[in-house]
Amino acid sequence: MTPAPSFVERTAAPRQTVSGRPPLLVLLHGIGANEDDLFPIAREVDPRFKVVSLRAPRPYHGGFAWFDIQFLSSARIVPDVTQAKATLADLVRWLGGAPERLGTDPTQTFLLGFSQGAMMSLGVLVTAPEKVAGVVALSGRAPGELFGAPRDPDAVARVPLFVAHGTHDDVLPVDNGREIQQGFGSRLRDFTYREFPVGHGISDDEMRMVDAWLSNHLADHR
Repeated sequence: MTPAPSFVERTAAPRQTVSGRPPLLVLLHGIGANEDDLFPIAREVDPRFKVVSLRAPRPYHGGFAWFDIQFLSSARIVPDVTQAKATLADLVRWLGGAPERLGTDPTQTFLLGFSQGAMMSLGVLVTAPEKVAGVVALSGRAPGELFGAPRDPDAVARVPLFVAHGTHDDVLPVDNGREIQQGFGSRLRDFTYREFPVGHGISDDEMRMVDAWLSNHLADHR
């Protein structure tokens, strides 16, 4: 087997002891950021979680990217599909080895991605749904052009998905969130979509809803 790749990680231990292994929440930042960007979320989510914030592998304008993107003057966004697929394969392998290495429950791995990280989270959902117990995709884009149709629609349908987007987002306009809603809403058994009056960011109200959603889905399995 190909060994799991290593990503730069920032880790927060659970703030509350659980019986058995704790659940794992993996944070995937947006383009141009790093593992510190989303790490404060570790203090805002259910204290049972062990939280790991990953750094994307490719340097990008002072930060890092999961894959390169060209922003054209016509407002078109052109992703590097080859890079995206390669990074996704590395991420899926990392997720496969993470529970044993980190001492977490292999049935309770959740992904939370923002912007380009949300695209990666949705990529894991459609290509390797068995790796995750739930996905949170914030201010992202539909992954179809990058990763294609789900390989196992029935397995994808079993994974809960929370999607949120800002109505004032001028980086990835809210139509991107609505496209995710159209693509996944009717295919998943447990799908939540919300919009918030913010730009390309995460509001306090949004974070509170994400926290409640994560806690509820932990309760579903424990």
